Amino acid sequence: MFAPCFLLIVFLVTNCTSVNTKIKTKIGKIEGFTQIVLGKKLITHLGIPFAEPPVGNLRFRKPVPKRPWRGTRKTLKFAKSCSQPTFFTTNIPAANQGEDCLYLNAWIPQGGCKRKHTMVWIVGGGFLTMNVIGSDPKAIAAFTDTIVFTINYRVGPLGFLYFDHNDAPGNMGLLDQSLAIKWIYDNVRRFGGSKHKITLFGQSAGGASVNYHMHSEFTRPYFQKAIIQSGAADTKFGYHSPSVALKTANDFAEQLGCNKASVEDKIECLRSLPASIVSAIQISPIPNPPLFIRSHLPTIDKCGFISKSPIELGKQPLPKHIPVLLGVVKDEVSFFMAFYVNLLKVPIDINDGVITRDEYFRILPLLVAANNATYAKIAGYYLRPFLPDEPRSYLDVSINIGSDINFKCPVIEVAQALSTVNPDNTVYMYSFEYSSLYPPLPEWFGIRHAAENAFVFGAPLIDRVNYSDTDRYISKRMMKYWTTFAKTGNPNFCKDKCNDWNRYDSRDKKYLIIDSDCPQDGQGLRETQCAFLKKVLAP
Repeated sequence: MFAPCFLLIVFLVTNCTSVNTKIKTKIGKIEGFTQIVLGKKLITHLGIPFAEPPVGNLRFRKPVPKRPWRGTRKTLKFAKSCSQPTFFTTNIPAANQGEDCLYLNAWIPQGGCKRKHTMVWIVGGGFLTMNVIGSDPKAIAAFTDTIVFTINYRVGPLGFLYFDHNDAPGNMGLLDQSLAIKWIYDNVRRFGGSKHKITLFGQSAGGASVNYHMHSEFTRPYFQKAIIQSGAADTKFGYHSPSVALKTANDFAEQLGCNKASVEDKIECLRSLPASIVSAIQISPIPNPPLFIRSHLPTIDKCGFISKSPIELGKQPLPKHIPVLLGVVKDEVSFFMAFYVNLLKVPIDINDGVITRDEYFRILPLLVAANNATYAKIAGYYLRPFLPDEPRSYLDVSINIGSDINFKCPVIEVAQALSTVNPDNTVYMYSFEYSSLYPPLPEWFGIRHAAENAFVFGAPLIDRVNYSDTDRYISKRMMKYWTTFAKTGNPNFCKDKCNDWNRYDSRDKKYLIIDSDCPQDGQGLRETQCAFLKKVLAP
């Protein structure tokens, strides 16, 4: 009499805790591998295809969903990164990149019977580079019992060439992301997740991408929450008007010897060239562009993924409630000042970071596009707090200007727009200001762009040699913040000895300063500086 019940109980328990590296997705079977991370068993799948390779006639076109395959596909290693220049920050060897790159990866913690929450990471790189291999989410997946996916997408001209034509509609990289997110939505139940528990998170261009997906009907149905780190759609590295994008495409074709009479012939000519050549060429969309303006960027595209400019998108209410957590780091552009030191043509000593007043004025055009009168206003405004004979670091001031213009003010504007146009929408803001001794960098770097990623992904818990106990504490806190928000829409977690993280609204403008064991409350992040810049840089 009791045997069937006993068998049922045994089956349920086994089903909840069993580890199976084979998964049957809607388009085919995959087989990954298991690994033990922080004492937790994970199933990992690397290199799951979600689209047909964008090669040949598919180059420059919107992605085509992957066709079903027979048999079992081994998902044991990362696919190649999408084609990109080899001379930028990711510095991925040519042998490790290619056009056949539209794959995603998954880390699935085992145990428990409830459907797990899922986070989808979109890596940054200025829409010019991307290196998903550099973002290893195994620690955050294991520590927080959260499924994490990472996705590849096309960048540079292969991802964003715009000819206002179906064969080169623009935003192919964003459409890649959108297709990957839909694939995850359609298949996540087979990974132990729920399509109703999906959060997008991304940093820099990845954060700008998340911002775009919030406003696009292509992707919006397939996720519920959003985390935006140091990025926004309305940034110099996040958007070109269609006229600028089209001019850049024509100039690009001409430089590559494809200045044909028709758009179709130009595209066909560009398709005949090696991907390594196409991805390496950079065209200045404006004379003497600042550091963050790239050749090919998101624009209002032929497919309708982006229907309006970022400014206009921000003015319209979201059709559904999307809780948002967003923020910046303290010294966003210090890394870029160091990396582009030769391009700056200013003799910055990497070790001490000392520049003169004259060099300070020479750096400004590389941080923002403006006329001489505007440069003078900005330079004077940021020096105003100093007394005439007071020592100052002109490089620190330059970093503040570049960080405000290119990262902080655009992110703050997203928070303002969301809380003004959608007053019931939940918004949380942070400023990451914690300084770790690892990696060892010159003091003037401060808290550089992407410094928070190591803590969000739990690197200090994996690397027990280079990181300190305080680093590990901060990392655990940030992983809890991020995943608690993904699970509840509120980053505050139980049994926390520190202050609550207050919601951001358009009046109080409260945010959290993550700088120590117990983060501090802040209010009005860069409010006066952003108001000044908005006025002086108005079209």
